[in-house]
Amino acid sequence: MNSFAAWGLTILALAIVTTVAEMLLPKGKTKTVIRSVVATVTVLAVITPIPSLIKGEMFSFDFESGAVETDEDYLSYVDGMKKTAIEKSVTGYLEDKGYRGIKVSVELDGVWRVKSASLDFSQSGITDKDSHIHKNEVIKLVAECLQLNEEAIMTYG
Repeated sequence: MNSFAAWGLTILALAIVTTVAEMLLPKGKTKTVIRSVVATVTVLAVITPIPSLIKGEMFSFDFESGAVETDEDYLSYVDGMKKTAIEKSVTGYLEDKGYRGIKVSVELDGVWRVKSASLDFSQSGITDKDSHIHKNEVIKLVAECLQLNEEAIMTYG
């Protein structure tokens, strides 16, 4: 246990002991004398680590080897969720513009930045009610939505 935690536990223990002593002590001069002694001890316990705090000796943030590790499974799960959220957002944007059935796949570069995108037109069959799909227009819309250059968007299908 580091010294900061020990200091905190000491103050907590003193608070508990003081509370119990207050309840058990009889009224009168004895109670005031004991109160004064406990108050003095509490003040000493609170100010004792101040010199080492000023010197910078009290707080040590050196961790043992292997004490702090990243959870790779969780990080990959979060990255997958970010990727899925971005893909759904772009698909919804295209559907709002009248283009349905286009599967969007993105590749992330860093935290939230999209490096490239792929558009799959194989499931976007044209029915009698639909007009022709202009791939160049879809590429421009996706580039606008993801703030990418049009060269970073690949198409197939």
